[in-house]
Amino acid sequence: MQRDLWGNTNTRRVVYHVFHDESLPNKRWFLIGLLFVRRDHLEEVRKALQHWRQKENYWGEIHFSDLPKKFGGKYGAKARVARHWMRSFESGLADIARFTVLAVDRHSHAYNRKRFSKDYHAYNRFTAMALKAGIAWFLVPENWDEVKIFFVSDAKDRLSRPDEGWEDNFDQYLPYRATLDAFLSQGEGKPYPTVNLRLKLLDSAREDLLQFCDLLLGATQIALVAGSTRPTKKELGKMVVRWCEDLRRTRREQKLNLFRKYDLWAFPDESGAPYSSVPLKLKADDTQIPLFKM
Repeated sequence: MQRDLWGNTNTRRVVYHVFHDESLPNKRWFLIGLLFVRRDHLEEVRKALQHWRQKENYWGEIHFSDLPKKFGGKYGAKARVARHWMRSFESGLADIARFTVLAVDRHSHAYNRKRFSKDYHAYNRFTAMALKAGIAWFLVPENWDEVKIFFVSDAKDRLSRPDEGWEDNFDQYLPYRATLDAFLSQGEGKPYPTVNLRLKLLDSAREDLLQFCDLLLGATQIALVAGSTRPTKKELGKMVVRWCEDLRRTRREQKLNLFRKYDLWAFPDESGAPYSSVPLKLKADDTQIPLFKM
């Protein structure tokens, strides 16, 4: 906590909204994407996204898996909006809408399947891990004492919900784990804010920021596994490849200014630790369309 001139403590508080999505591209990888937006930036981000909807006159849901093959023509409007959103992220929107992806490698020898009796137990635990890492990477440098988080997850698409019985304890587990992780980090003497989390399930069709999260995660998935031949998806995936390649340079050599704004990391490596040099199957090439070319 900071102190004023008279020695009184000033508690620094902030409210963040964290938008959540999950992806299961193959038997090896499980991806968790989190979009961090401070409450006082929510409307600014929404207006930026709405601007491109208005430009293309497209008001349907932006879902990465449903993107058409081409950007051109009437039926390419959805893909054009998605490309505008990705370009906006790269050109400055990431300053106030930061995105992190945890790629869980289930083929790693250090991945302990026996630890989780149900698949959704693993999904929930790794979501909490991704949240803790996102707070440490994005928010700890801002020196907040207390962070209130509204955690927003897609009600209809969240993979960690079981198909039958609706037995998932996600809405109880995640707030508990976020509070516990903060307590444990502080107990170890690490700089980390107190966290109060509330979870909300929302239909993504009603929230552009959930759709934006889905888009960023889908493009990251393509960069990771190269799992689509659609030119639209490959182009957006190649943008992510460029981001990752730029972030692997020294800070002085980086051109895109995405440090602590976009982050892709994986877990576990062969020794059971997280790592940042995630192997990407998709390769950026010289045929990529320049940033602002239509």
